[in-house]
Amino acid sequence: MRVHICIPHYAREEAHPAANPQGYGSLRAGGQFQRALALNRCLHSLLGLQRQAEITVLNIQHKRIDHAPADLPPLELQISVCTDGEHQLTQVLDLFGPRIEVVRLQPDNPRELPLACRDHLIANRAGADLLMYLEDDLVIHDPAFFDKQRWFLEKTEHRFSLMPHRYEPVHQAGIHQLLVDGPLSPQFIGRFMQPQANAAQGLYAGQEAVHFDLTANPHSGCFVLSAQQAEELSQQPLPREGFVGPLETAATLTVLHRYPVMKPSLKHWRFLQVEHGHPSFRSYLNTFPHQAG
Repeated sequence: MRVHICIPHYAREEAHPAANPQGYGSLRAGGQFQRALALNRCLHSLLGLQRQAEITVLNIQHKRIDHAPADLPPLELQISVCTDGEHQLTQVLDLFGPRIEVVRLQPDNPRELPLACRDHLIANRAGADLLMYLEDDLVIHDPAFFDKQRWFLEKTEHRFSLMPHRYEPVHQAGIHQLLVDGPLSPQFIGRFMQPQANAAQGLYAGQEAVHFDLTANPHSGCFVLSAQQAEELSQQPLPREGFVGPLETAATLTVLHRYPVMKPSLKHWRFLQVEHGHPSFRSYLNTFPHQAG
């Protein structure tokens, strides 16, 4: 399986909160070290998902390298990091050398870099089985992430999109994770789709039962397309506004305007998840009231 991943990357500290009303991590004052860690973890996590046809073992006894067949099919990733060529964490990108491709894009407005990155992904779809748009602070731990996406897309005949649950780790008594993309207001989400709990179910790998919701919040900071879906999207104008701001429009409305979005139901949230590596939402644990389930 071949996967092309495009990551919009923009890093510039804004001293005044008024210049960053949405609180985006890429502009957060004093946050560049944390941003560098998140970008590094994002890229390392992707490279760790790759699979080769063979595994190699250091044979210390015989002082040689042994080769053996791998037990999973190969997974090849092409990673493109899209920047404006100026506002970027060069010291992090340079660590990865030829393992990633740095693409310089020049949108008229820097806030539209995510849209330009999305357009680059769709335009460079040739040869990929899956295409992924991924914000630069998301970390994928699941080695079967793309296998699950491909399974879902094939089972639904490429008529739906599957988003992961985005979470932040929490070091607080009784709480270990915060799922950060909870339900949106019915008035807002109703403009795009009608949420429905347990709208579908499937048996992954013939043994893991999973239920899926037509989600009440389709945002996850990323999306995955099949080659067929990417071809369909290439035949029509893609949205440039309409879902919060350009960042969210690129990550969510790109697919939502054409395909209903599902997520694993809450009790199966671990089936497909990504870590938000530059946490922004944990403070709400101490400001919002808590309600038992």
